[in-house]
Amino acid sequence: MADVVSIDVAGVRAAARSLQESADGAGGLAWRVGQCQFGNGLDDPGRERAIREGYLRLARAIGAFATGSAAVARGLVETVDAYEARDAANADDVVSLGTR
Repeated sequence: MADVVSIDVAGVRAAARSLQESADGAGGLAWRVGQCQFGNGLDDPGRERAIREGYLRLARAIGAFATGSAAVARGLVETVDAYEARDAANADDVVSLGTR
């Protein structure tokens, strides 16, 4: 068995795309939740404020998830780009050694 490290480039790129799509969807959801549209209001301003604050906390949490997911997706793309560049450079090195 050879000591070989390889990455499924297409698989990593697909995972990054999927993660970015999830982040995009969550970002839109965070905005909608942050609008706090929960009806015509309540007769109890304290309760209405508590509900609104809960919606805003939820919107921030979803937004943080979206931001983190997008960062991970970018990291995956950067990693696979670097892998491909290094792999190509290594292949060029092997080819150039063969022409000596």
